[in-house]
Amino acid sequence: MSNLKQQLCQHVHAGSPAIYLVSTEEERVDDFIRDLVPALSMRRVQEWNMGHGWVKFDTKRPLASDLRSARTDLETCLLELLDDDELDGCLIVVKDANQALEQNPLAAARLKQLLNRIERHHNAQCVVLLVGVAFAIPSSLESLVTLLNLPLPDRGTIRQLLSEILTENEAVIPDHLSAGIISGLSGLTAREVRQVLRMAVRPGEPITQSDFAMILSEKKQIIAKSGVLEMVDANVRASDIGGLHRLKEWLQQRGQVLQRLDQALASGVTPPKGVLIAGMPGCGKSLTAKVAADLFQMPLLRLDIGSLLGKYVGESEHNMRRALSMAETVSPCILWVDELEKAFVGMGNSGSEVSSRLLGYFLTWMQEKSGAVFVIATANDITALPPELLRKGRFDEIFYVGFPSGEERKSILEIHLTKAKQTSEGLDLDVLVDACRDYCGADIENAVGEAVTTAFIDNKALDQQLLLNAIQSTVSLRETLREQVGRYEELFEKLKLRPASNQGGMSVAQMIRMADDPNQLKREDVAKSRDCPTDLLEKLVTDPQIAVQKAVYANPRCPERLLSIRINIRPGAPDFNSELLQLASENQNAPLDLLSHHLKDRSFEAGIRFAIAKSGHALGLAEFLIADDDVKVRAALAGCIGLPEAHQLKLSYEYANQVGEALAANPSLCNAAMENIFPRLRDKQKINLAKCAGLSHDTMMALAEDDNQLVRQSVAGNSDLPESLQMTLAEDEDDGVLDALANNPRLTEAARSLVLESNHGQVSTYLDMARVVDDNSILKELDEKSVEFKKDLASRPGLPDYMQVALASDENLNVRLAMVRNAELCKVARDVLEKSDSTLIKQALGLPTTGLWGGHWGNIAKIFSETAAIATKARAEEAIKWLDENSKK
Repeated sequence: MSNLKQQLCQHVHAGSPAIYLVSTEEERVDDFIRDLVPALSMRRVQEWNMGHGWVKFDTKRPLASDLRSARTDLETCLLELLDDDELDGCLIVVKDANQALEQNPLAAARLKQLLNRIERHHNAQCVVLLVGVAFAIPSSLESLVTLLNLPLPDRGTIRQLLSEILTENEAVIPDHLSAGIISGLSGLTAREVRQVLRMAVRPGEPITQSDFAMILSEKKQIIAKSGVLEMVDANVRASDIGGLHRLKEWLQQRGQVLQRLDQALASGVTPPKGVLIAGMPGCGKSLTAKVAADLFQMPLLRLDIGSLLGKYVGESEHNMRRALSMAETVSPCILWVDELEKAFVGMGNSGSEVSSRLLGYFLTWMQEKSGAVFVIATANDITALPPELLRKGRFDEIFYVGFPSGEERKSILEIHLTKAKQTSEGLDLDVLVDACRDYCGADIENAVGEAVTTAFIDNKALDQQLLLNAIQSTVSLRETLREQVGRYEELFEKLKLRPASNQGGMSVAQMIRMADDPNQLKREDVAKSRDCPTDLLEKLVTDPQIAVQKAVYANPRCPERLLSIRINIRPGAPDFNSELLQLASENQNAPLDLLSHHLKDRSFEAGIRFAIAKSGHALGLAEFLIADDDVKVRAALAGCIGLPEAHQLKLSYEYANQVGEALAANPSLCNAAMENIFPRLRDKQKINLAKCAGLSHDTMMALAEDDNQLVRQSVAGNSDLPESLQMTLAEDEDDGVLDALANNPRLTEAARSLVLESNHGQVSTYLDMARVVDDNSILKELDEKSVEFKKDLASRPGLPDYMQVALASDENLNVRLAMVRNAELCKVARDVLEKSDSTLIKQALGLPTTGLWGGHWGNIAKIFSETAAIATKARAEEAIKWLDENSKK
């Protein structure tokens, strides 16, 4: 409090007759006054409070002999001072000043007279110290009173209080908790610090992590009681927000600066001030504030602007100062100002002046704050914000959070499914993402919650249809506030705000601007976007460029109304276009009843019918397509997965090869249809069929049992081949089939073992297996092979070292000799062969076969190992003697 003491002394010496000290800590105020008296050279302290009137400062005992009859009100007590000629050297303390002067014009008038007298006759010799929990004085006294705030305890004071409590209780605190506890107690009054510590500290016991958690919990309640700040639990991780990658990355970078602030300041880095996040409701702005607290590892304080407003003059400003002062005391921390636009707009005629003063103080504090307080402000309607808040320097950056893109919607769906203890397996997320195109994150969360609730009530598992129904029954925010949303998006684009998301595509604001661009390619890009709004698609469908119109009809979000209009244009009409008709007919949103009507009337040309048979509409229109005159149309239908068995059987009786091949390649082909088709296929058709992906099990079995080895060879390499058929083909007599099977990327371990035991294509198959099987399994298989197999293998080039060593160690001499003759014999295998007792091996290696080296070759390794470390002549002679003795043996 040394700075406060210095400031107060300067004001008194400068002639200020009264100082208003704002504080809720009466005990600290008394300590401050005791320290202040000698600094001001005061001889006595005269104190007044609302309960007892004049009291002795040290004992707080009332000076009045009979409180029942005495007048203790301030206006009466001030009369005594007005008649007192001995004011020099007197410090007059008025406690509860805000309450005493509230609605009390007489007390205010007499206090003004006293202050005027001090100013004229006792300048710097007498001063009135007004003490109150809030600054509230009549306007007539404002020019005579200087306002000062008693700061909350700093870290040094808290450390001292902590030491005192620990000493009293003979307790200790672990080093790793000390700094955290001091930070956790920051922002509390001295009395509150003592109260919380006495709850946490137990006599003779160390402070634990659970005690620390209790301290934070108590602090949260105390801050909430202040009424101006709220401590928010930051239990949200960055992974809990789908998208907003730019914003999250930016926050991570600023978090690193704040976590290493001392190093950053030493390097000339400016401390981060804060960020303003603007955008639509429900798009993740509030969640981002909580994510920042987790990324920064700092407490999150929420400033409720509405709670700052008071009924007395100056009370709102005092509350603002108190809140920001508390934030700086708690720092490093994050101050979250939610719905900023509601804080500083005019609140009616009576509130506009207060709002202006609050804004001015907030802006000044933002510019000059000294504590490490990172401000996160969120706003829905940025048009309502004063221009002063938007200029550079107030915030480090202003981000715009728009409606989520397709990838972001997918992430949001997965996040909320996980939170609801559901899985995305079996769900077509792409379809769901398209269905919730205009939804914000809150809309998607609501739809998932509704679907999960319905599934629970109906006692069934969550499925695709339940989610689709929930999404379709949810009215999106964009639909509810269409005009307002469009106006905001245009404004955000105009202001060039930084997007919070990685714009893999385009924002709606960009699309609106590009839809009128003279560049055809830009308009085409807008028409292709899956996130293009319906009103823009309706505009672009009349574009003079046919390429733009094609993009509209190919867009999976093209509305049914536009598609129906195009499908109904008959050949010969001025606006008829075959390409556009085909795209409209293929589109997933095309109405089936209208398509079936035209197929029945045969008003579509063959190309259009073929396109429909290849599209997702084929199964719904199968009864019309199966009777089509064009074989290409029927063949396209035959390849549709999920085609009903009745239609498969009908198509299987056709003798058109094109239809048969397409049907045979259908993964959902039924047994009866396959039995009809297979005998009619030629070998070339079977070979081509065997290479197709997604064949049915029965079709693959027929191919694996075919008489033609080329057919079996083709199916053996099919990556979709099931294990049962792999085992069948592993016993095939044809080497080509085994080689193809060995190269199958999905060959199972059981089939691989069976291939290794085969007597066909032995060596080449074995080497192929060695590339993908672990060494121990290969060597185990090698032990069981015949001598002829090993001799052939030993002569092969490119053998790995471990396999050469195994063959060089084989008990059969012919195998080892074959290994010696291998031109690529490695050093390790040669060392093994050199230890052999066989004269043939030694001769083949070019080694001598007589004397010590010929008779006792097995001792060479021991001789070298025992003589290599000999460093003296005596040891050398000893080694020679040992060699002579062993050579005789």
